[in-house]
Amino acid sequence: MYTKGEVVNYLWQYSKYYGNLLMYCDIISEDLNPHSALINLFNITEMVFKSKINDYDINLCGAINELKKQGYLTKIESEFLNDKTNGIRGYRNKFSHDNLIKYNLIFEDEPEILYPITEYSTCEKFYNIISPIVYNLILKVAFSHLYTKNNITLDEEIKSIKIEVKEISPEDILKFKGMEDLINTSQWTDTDEATRYRLAEDSGDVNVYHSIFKPVFKEYIVDK
Repeated sequence: MYTKGEVVNYLWQYSKYYGNLLMYCDIISEDLNPHSALINLFNITEMVFKSKINDYDINLCGAINELKKQGYLTKIESEFLNDKTNGIRGYRNKFSHDNLIKYNLIFEDEPEILYPITEYSTCEKFYNIISPIVYNLILKVAFSHLYTKNNITLDEEIKSIKIEVKEISPEDILKFKGMEDLINTSQWTDTDEATRYRLAEDSGDVNVYHSIFKPVFKEYIVDK
């Protein structure tokens, strides 16, 4: 794979505008917010793909299929981009259109830990894993002759990505935070789902508070 700096340098030759947008993705991730960097990266990917086939009315799924048909993408690359669950298209849709509070990521190196997509650290870790591959896919589409000449594909790099998406309920969130006693109250059950997710996300973690205050009030606290 090319480094991100090399990708940007080549992409500037294709389009200064797209090159500048891509250059700022890493800056945004490091200095501002990796969540915003991911949205920008997804949008730039779609724009470059549409520009390559010269069809700005097509949706992302259609653009990816057309690029595969024209030989710009391998089957594995196109599936990675187009998968509605664990592909770039699926992530793009979640970040842009869905209730992110529902979703957690599971990474191969820490399979027992759920990483909420709403958390800064989750987006940062996710961005650092997928962005090198997405950068190179953008370059491959924009300058396919470079990859043809060097016989480079990203199939093996894509296969190495082991990330799962897990959807959880607002009730699961409350249980994780030690607030399961609220689940069966009428105030909770009578509330719409979107509001339950928001309230559960905004709630403090009782387990954390317990750990903090237990040494201070240990003689008054009875462990369950």
